[in-house]
Amino acid sequence: MTKYILAGGYLHNASDGGRAFCEELIKNINKKPVKILDCMFARFLNSWEIKFKEDGEFFSKYINNFELILASQENFLEQVKSADIVFLRGGETELLLERLNKTGNWVKELEGKTLVGTSAGGDVISKYSWNLDLKKVEECLGLLPIKFIPHWHSDYDSPNIDWQKAFQELKEYKEDLPIYALKEGEFKVFEK
Repeated sequence: MTKYILAGGYLHNASDGGRAFCEELIKNINKKPVKILDCMFARFLNSWEIKFKEDGEFFSKYINNFELILASQENFLEQVKSADIVFLRGGETELLLERLNKTGNWVKELEGKTLVGTSAGGDVISKYSWNLDLKKVEECLGLLPIKFIPHWHSDYDSPNIDWQKAFQELKEYKEDLPIYALKEGEFKVFEK
């Protein structure tokens, strides 16, 4: 069984600063240190180190014994095999999909692990998402049979996003699947 955590974005903006998310992240993982693979593939290379440092600071507020590993495209498959948690950070959905598709069959290595997707990371886990940058529905990896909208009713690119229109377009796209529209800091857990 794989645990999936879908997050709307900016976990530190949750009312508890992200504590509940971090508690859920490591729940039922008995290994120490917990190995978190931090995947920045949705971002441009020049921001990886800064965001990696920020993630380390965020996790250290609520998780005591963890090892944060920066994902690389060249070693991603092997890194997924040895990780307890794969954290797909937000950024650009198309860039994340493109880079993940070049890393081999990493999905088959998720059994018994936790896969987290925040913002664009959540997009790619879903079957369909409403891409906030392109302002259209996008077909993704479909690891979860759902439709997803991150940053729900946030100031993300506001006022250029008509949230109700985005929801309706996603709802009407192809098959009828549950829609998860998550606000900043909100998350939803799935197991399958």
